[in-house]
Amino acid sequence: MTGRERTWILHWEGSRSAYREGELYVSVARASYDRQSFRDVVARTKGQPVTEPGLGDAAYSFHVQGDSQDFVLLDVLKDGRLVQITAPSAEEARKAASTVLAQLG
Repeated sequence: MTGRERTWILHWEGSRSAYREGELYVSVARASYDRQSFRDVVARTKGQPVTEPGLGDAAYSFHVQGDSQDFVLLDVLKDGRLVQITAPSAEEARKAASTVLAQLG
């Protein structure tokens, strides 16, 4: 991500901040999440969750097969923040998550 792209997280609108570039979509919830509310988010996501070690306090990815394309959903909990990423591949989702999590501190 470029410097301009890294600043998106500082601009809150409503209940979350969001960034979109092509097929990459990132959102950070403004509300605080604990482990149970994060598990509730994961449970409501369609598909089989895959644990993603090394990202935040907990992270799960989901491979989604759509009508026209496949993509990956990544839900990450870090310090009470919920980060959700949609990307064309798991590698791109993890890369975006690493960048966003570093900004959250």
